[in-house]
Amino acid sequence: MINVKNFEMVTPGTLLSDEENGRNGTYSEGKNVYSKYFGMVQVNERGVSVSPVTSNYFPEEGDEVIGRVVEAGSKYWVVDIDAPYLVRLDNRDVNFRTEMGELDRFMSRGDLIFARVATVYVNNAADLSMKGTKYFKLPSNMIVKVDPTKLPRLIGKEGAMISLIKQETNCDIIVGQNGVVWIDGKDEDRAAAISAIEFIDENYFNPELTDSVRELLKNVREKT
Repeated sequence: MINVKNFEMVTPGTLLSDEENGRNGTYSEGKNVYSKYFGMVQVNERGVSVSPVTSNYFPEEGDEVIGRVVEAGSKYWVVDIDAPYLVRLDNRDVNFRTEMGELDRFMSRGDLIFARVATVYVNNAADLSMKGTKYFKLPSNMIVKVDPTKLPRLIGKEGAMISLIKQETNCDIIVGQNGVVWIDGKDEDRAAAISAIEFIDENYFNPELTDSVRELLKNVREKT
């Protein structure tokens, strides 16, 4: 029996069929066929397949993102948040005092920031805000990028997966909703965290992902 409809959107691990008729974008366990990807189902006489959706990040108001400053103007910074357009951070929307025309004294090209998407315009351009103690300039430690569609697997149910990685690596980790992840810790701990995050990015369809990540981190620790 096929459990999904043609053109239905599914997530990794979704049970598609119990007829051993899986094709592209699926994997099987016994007779059961599961989706490998977040994507669109296609059902025909040859079986069931899933076409993956690889998405760029499109900002939404309220998103918390990690960005990199690419330019400091007289009244605002230009920031890259891995969206189709560069975005703007006005000097009035930060949690510290600035002097007009000297913004590069406070944040300059290459600096990382944790900020909130304050406004999104019709063309998907956006303005950021760093108002509030929650948002700040990040030390330029290691970042890794993840497909935004896979973030739910990285974060896990009620934050279980990202908590596991933090606990096992002793790293401070911030996950931006734009798919940029900031990691701070000892070199060997950061390397372990990056290995786990990259493993999730590549194997997010694995229904036993938590156990696999736990085993990966155990193996990494034993080698250090």
